Amino acid sequence: MFRPLATALLVGTLGVTACDLLPTATNTAPAEDYALVMFGEQGSSLEGTMGMQPGHHPVDGRSGRPTLPAELALTEAQKTQIKALRDAFAAENAPALAELKKVFDAARDARKAGKTREEVRAILATGRPIAEALRPKVRALHEAVWNVHTEAQKAWIIANRPKMPGPLGPRP
Repeated sequence: MFRPLATALLVGTLGVTACDLLPTATNTAPAEDYALVMFGEQGSSLEGTMGMQPGHHPVDGRSGRPTLPAELALTEAQKTQIKALRDAFAAENAPALAELKKVFDAARDARKAGKTREEVRAILATGRPIAEALRPKVRALHEAVWNVHTEAQKAWIIANRPKMPGPLGPRP
């Protein structure tokens, strides 16, 4: 089930376009995967760039994604390439990522403390300028990570993208 908070943040607070909404957050991601809220599907590329959250989930998204089957698993070379891309991105954008992590942590803490959706949304809105400045760089990182995958891996990922109900109904 797609989370109403994510919908409100994507549409209202961040003002993303309809094109950005189509391939965005998954229905299986925990509510605290705020990188998916801020950046849509491209937020998945940030995995590990802002550290870990309790429970061994990246603080910045993708804890709800399906994993590749064994026959299509990433090779060690692919893992090394992706890690190098993420490490370079993290190093180049360390101050902005640190500020965005503070916003995500504050929103997560507020949510766990029982704050209202509006209060959590207001906290996340403070990160909007940071997210907007990072958006082109996150898109470039996402494309670079995507290009590390083989055609077979890409096809599987596309075919197994979580379905989410919404105003247009479940995605095929």
